[in-house]
Amino acid sequence: MDGPNPPSFAKPRSVLIIEDDDMFRDTLLATLEAMGCQVQSCATAEEGVALALKFKPTLVVSDVHLGSGDGRKVLRELRENEATRYCQFVLMTGDWVGASKKSSIELEADSYLAKPFSIPEFIACVEARFLEAGI
Repeated sequence: MDGPNPPSFAKPRSVLIIEDDDMFRDTLLATLEAMGCQVQSCATAEEGVALALKFKPTLVVSDVHLGSGDGRKVLRELRENEATRYCQFVLMTGDWVGASKKSSIELEADSYLAKPFSIPEFIACVEARFLEAGI
């Protein structure tokens, strides 16, 4: 396959969580830390983009509907930036219908999780993204 190789990431198994529900974000953070991941987290789309550009995670897990923005916008911005173009991206939402699903698919997120989901489902999704990233 021709073309540039994806850059190596700052840290293996590094994850950024962008979720505006504090309790849910803390649950995901604890799960990822128990998996041995290095985790950063935030509540807004703007913080998410800034942290991703600084942290350069292997994986970004973002809610679609954030109080201050939209996870699809985060995905679009990270895909357009050379430093974060190749990070794996999972979109989560509890409102998985019509236009939301279509626009998320068009943006080419790597995985989707429909809320509510179980912790084993989350772990399987994360492990699949790390496998895809070669970690």
